[in-house]
Amino acid sequence: MDEALKLENYTYQDYLDIDQSTKERVELIFGKIYMMAGASAEHQDAVLNLGYILKNFTNSNPKCTPRIAPFDLKLMIQSETSVVQPDVMLFCENELPCAIFEVLSPSTAYKDKTVKKDLYEQNGVQEYFLVNVGFKIIEKFVLQNGKYIYDKTYGIEESITVECIDESFDVKEVFFL
Repeated sequence: MDEALKLENYTYQDYLDIDQSTKERVELIFGKIYMMAGASAEHQDAVLNLGYILKNFTNSNPKCTPRIAPFDLKLMIQSETSVVQPDVMLFCENELPCAIFEVLSPSTAYKDKTVKKDLYEQNGVQEYFLVNVGFKIIEKFVLQNGKYIYDKTYGIEESITVECIDESFDVKEVFFL
């Protein structure tokens, strides 16, 4: 019976042991291990484009640094450690990113919209963006009073603002049209 319980109650040390014993990428979220599948070309193109956009913004703001996956982001809720690899993160003078972009794929969309969103919200990430390469849209959520508030869904004819650095970009720059 202990072994069955263990499937849902992984610790940070368990994560480290798994991470070192396999070439597979995994995430630990609220005590559960998630295997990560390889990404499509469209997914990686969007990640690269977002990284490039944010890098250009941070050239004039040296206090901010973009990061792209694979990059372990260690987050704590009470005494429980989670480790995730967001697609794109923007760090500005803090160990916690002020903005996270997750590029949705069929294998990760549910996790990105639920447990990862909850994790980022509970840790105080100011802005959360869900990038849908299939529909060429970006959903934006902004943290207000400890909860994510849906801002809106932005399409390829619109600009979107990353509020924590007060910079905007055209949504179409993220996608190859």
